[in-house]
Amino acid sequence: MLFTSKSDATLAIDLGPDAVRLIELRLRKAQLTITLSAQQALEDGPLATLPTRHLAALAALLGQHRLHTRSAIAAMPTNMVVTRTVQPDKANAGPGAPAGKSLEDHIRWTLQNCLPFDPRDLLFDYWPIHEANSGKPPEFMVVATQASVVEQYMRGFEKLKLTCAHLDVAPCALATLISHSVENSDAPVGTIALSQHLDFFAIAERGRVLFWRPFELPHPQDTDAGAQANLDRMGDEISKCVSHMVGAMHVDNLSEVLLYGCGSENLLVGEYLKNRFHIPVRSPSPLDALPVQARGDYASLADGRVGTHYCTAMGLAMKYAGGQHG
Repeated sequence: MLFTSKSDATLAIDLGPDAVRLIELRLRKAQLTITLSAQQALEDGPLATLPTRHLAALAALLGQHRLHTRSAIAAMPTNMVVTRTVQPDKANAGPGAPAGKSLEDHIRWTLQNCLPFDPRDLLFDYWPIHEANSGKPPEFMVVATQASVVEQYMRGFEKLKLTCAHLDVAPCALATLISHSVENSDAPVGTIALSQHLDFFAIAERGRVLFWRPFELPHPQDTDAGAQANLDRMGDEISKCVSHMVGAMHVDNLSEVLLYGCGSENLLVGEYLKNRFHIPVRSPSPLDALPVQARGDYASLADGRVGTHYCTAMGLAMKYAGGQHG
């Protein structure tokens, strides 16, 4: 549990593709309260230097603000994570599949053919997509990254005198946030998270990620043509996701789509997606998931233009502040 008698605060750190964002929360009279929010943009550089740039930005934030704790949870950057959906029955039928081995062996075998890095440096986690009694074939969402990258982050946290209790991924943090933000969290909800470097579309249900696909929007947005090209590219990427969702996952009843991140407050984006996919689209503030009294001195984050960038950090905070991991 992150909150103990010795520590009544925790840091939720989002290691985003474009910036580091953090929220500090404290327990005050059994009430969870935000006591700090801050962000630091990353310097430009190649992907290989991303952990170094993250840790430098985090060090700058820690130097600028007075913290009440050094206990933290963090979300890995999505551009350093590989995701796949694995169906063990189909894996068993594949040539060279490790027959009779464990689920972990089948996942490792599936991943080794699609990793952009040395399989010997593989670290992964997974969870079932369907409930055990759903009647659907077993299917698992897999998240993989480099063990050496995780070690680099953990060593960096240690040098900054931070105790990182858990590393997660942004879509899982958002799934928790959504489960506290929508009226019917049992229905599948689409999520689009936008940043300056990498975006993703995810489907969440009951606080669990069912699908996750990253995409990039390379077109400039400083002209009407560039903005429209970005919208069309986003629409095309989501169309691919919807096709997979209906054809392979047999999910065709998204209740709504939630927009977070850079540009999500632009009404044209939501209107475009609503008209193209005929699904309700909105861009809520992450603070909508918290009672007003929990927002402390940071009620300004309720402004969607500001708070939307803290969606991952807020999801992390809600997922782990009570001590529940997984």
